[in-house]
Amino acid sequence: MEELTVRGLVVKSTDLGENDKLLTIITEDKGKLSCTIKGGRSLKSRFISVSEPFTYGTFGLRRTAKFFYLYDAELIDDFYPIREDLVKMSLASYICDAANELALEGISDEPLLKLTLNALYALAYKDTPHEIVKGAYEFKAAVISGYMPEISACSVCGKEPEGDSFINAASGTLICSDCMTLPQEKTGISSASVILPLTPSALAALRFLEAATIQRFLSFRLKDDVNIFANVCEKYLACHLEKELYTLSFYKSVL
Repeated sequence: MEELTVRGLVVKSTDLGENDKLLTIITEDKGKLSCTIKGGRSLKSRFISVSEPFTYGTFGLRRTAKFFYLYDAELIDDFYPIREDLVKMSLASYICDAANELALEGISDEPLLKLTLNALYALAYKDTPHEIVKGAYEFKAAVISGYMPEISACSVCGKEPEGDSFINAASGTLICSDCMTLPQEKTGISSASVILPLTPSALAALRFLEAATIQRFLSFRLKDDVNIFANVCEKYLACHLEKELYTLSFYKSVL
């Protein structure tokens, strides 16, 4: 019987049968994996403190046949303040849902885990505005998952935009206002394009996120154009996930 100990974040918890639970965990070195908690739905379960989403801990797992079963666990942080606020909880659920979609089974993705933990920490223990946490997480998660944009200059003329510009969320390319007036065959815009407006400050925030370390991805201020920034980040991630998550719709419904 194979045994292993992993440190990771629970991003999904599903009822299984009459008494059990199935956890999806993003781990530091084993990627995304699933494990069953026998009797996990019981209020008397000794694993109740580690069996809910946005729980970070150390998990002792045993593999029997094709499945992992939880036999030991130690809680590191459950980001409890999130659970006392419906808006925070709904946003944290969306963040974990997005991480679950981006993570791959069996392939280590420590940057995505650290990014998700930093976002949850900001929600739980800092006063960073929700829309900034959400947008910064969406854009940075897409970047570190391989969906790198090219926003250093206009993709058509190669110049730095003067004033407002546009981003094609589908291709991750920048188009200046002057080039947007050109025929579509010259701009590369197609029916699959998702063209969104950008202000200079929103573009500066995206450029910061593209280059920032995970530890500093929230180290920027955006007083104006927050809605424009948030819309671009949301649509950018959605384009590359190729769907809108239910948890995002729920978050919007409780705002």
